[in-house]
Amino acid sequence: MEEVLKRLLEAEMAAEARVDDADHARKESIQQALDDVRRLEVEFERQVEARRRPFLAAAEEGAQRRVEEMQAASAARQRELRELAARNESAAIGAALALMLGEKQS
Repeated sequence: MEEVLKRLLEAEMAAEARVDDADHARKESIQQALDDVRRLEVEFERQVEARRRPFLAAAEEGAQRRVEEMQAASAARQRELRELAARNESAAIGAALALMLGEKQS
């Protein structure tokens, strides 16, 4: 009987050792998976920034081009207005003098 109890005790101790080994392996696997996920998250964040850069550069380039177009259009309109003012300057001066002198204009 003592021999049977001894074998049962040894079997139980061996089973506990296997359970402990399996639990340790499980914890290591979980920790390795967590480490891998953290590493992949960092790499993903780096890649996101790298993928975002060309889009931001293209958007900035488009915005700069649009600003230049608007500035050119504004300068052209300003030139048109100055030319119009120059063409109408003498007529405006004559009308103002006539108004100040009380003359009727035809």
